[in-house]
Amino acid sequence: MKKEDVLNLMTGLPADLIEEADLDAPVKRRLPRLARAGLIAACLCFALLGTAFAANPEAVAQFIDRLTVRIFPDEQAPGYSVTGGAMTKYPLSAFSPALLAASENRDGPVVSLTFHTWDEVQAFLGEDIPCVWPEDWDTSWIQVLLFHTESEVLWGVDIYSTDLSRQAQILMEIRTELWPGENASSSMGTLPGGNVTQLDSYPMASGATAELIRVTDPETVYADGAPTGFRPQHCAGYFMQDGILYFVTAFHPIPPQETTEAQLKTVLDSFPAP
Repeated sequence: MKKEDVLNLMTGLPADLIEEADLDAPVKRRLPRLARAGLIAACLCFALLGTAFAANPEAVAQFIDRLTVRIFPDEQAPGYSVTGGAMTKYPLSAFSPALLAASENRDGPVVSLTFHTWDEVQAFLGEDIPCVWPEDWDTSWIQVLLFHTESEVLWGVDIYSTDLSRQAQILMEIRTELWPGENASSSMGTLPGGNVTQLDSYPMASGATAELIRVTDPETVYADGAPTGFRPQHCAGYFMQDGILYFVTAFHPIPPQETTEAQLKTVLDSFPAP
């Protein structure tokens, strides 16, 4: 709908149409003083936002890239979803010849490759894919996954790594021009009886904003009642940069929860600016 259409709906029918139909023109009513003040304040806020965004284009990108967290308050198996910013669909031509060759010579819908340095991963992706990686991360094992639809087209590239010294994991999701979706989307459930809490958004040192979630799971037991250990309570952080979704998890086998949250923020702040 164009802005002219919106204005027409707000002001009513044109006068000539009213006269033609032999209808009484509606009486224009003034808004109460409080309502007028509210509208003026809202307009001023939008004007200030527009000025701020015009002066700082990076603010626009960060605003668009923000993610939305929804908690599923199911007492039996709570979980959450993260949706929001538009994923950039990178053209196949942006990826390296080595990556495209691995895609073409695949045996199935998923290709899994292992690298031992971030420089190797970056070269495999291609210099036109603007990924960032934490500084001082243990890169002795980085897995790159190539996903295909019905073994035909390359639609996604995921990068996964764990740093045991930091007790943290990273998952990066990149989408190609052949991906049919639009917006970032991720979800996770917990074990029965677990707890999911959304924490405050975290402004990272790189300028991105991460949405934080704390997950606490109870002890896991077999059907016969024998304990088998538990999935560690963890804090997860999601953020978007250059249309790429980053999912960072910091885990700790035993609370305190504050320790895990601090771990996560340390990892998030180690991502360099684009």
